[in-house]
Amino acid sequence: MSAPDVSPRVILDLCAGSGAWSEPYALAEYDVRRIDLPTDVRLLRFPGRVHGILAAPPCTVFSYARNRYPPSDAELLAALSVVDACLRFVVVCRPSWWALENPVNKLRRYLGPPTMTFKQWEYGDPAHKPTGLWGNFTIPMKCVAERTKASTWQTSTMNAHPDDAITPPRFAQAFFEANP
Repeated sequence: MSAPDVSPRVILDLCAGSGAWSEPYALAEYDVRRIDLPTDVRLLRFPGRVHGILAAPPCTVFSYARNRYPPSDAELLAALSVVDACLRFVVVCRPSWWALENPVNKLRRYLGPPTMTFKQWEYGDPAHKPTGLWGNFTIPMKCVAERTKASTWQTSTMNAHPDDAITPPRFAQAFFEANP
């Protein structure tokens, strides 16, 4: 009989940015590998056994905010190649679960409808940005909180605050608890 595998669970955080989404995993002592610039996710090599993948490719090209100034074909191809690289890692690594995040926007034209959508305030964070998650994961239970005045303003104007680009901490914790 072989000994149980006690190696740390590897979490890949692709296009990690601030690392806020993978922070609960890091605090729980998972082996979190945050991949962000200057490393290009399109050039990564197979990392071996992976438990989970979090991916948050840049959303600027897919954002409705770009409606006034649509991206060029070259910008669109570059952005889609990053999304493609994230999805290739899912295929190659075959993790227990995976999720790709982007605002509810034009990316669904290429990936189909998201597995789930949410607004930050639905997890107790004070913001509105409609967000989509694609993937194979357990949907975290919402803890619908009362909207703040700021959330209501953002709902009515559909403008996002720059801090909305960072994964909200209460959502990150709920995701971690649903996908250990």
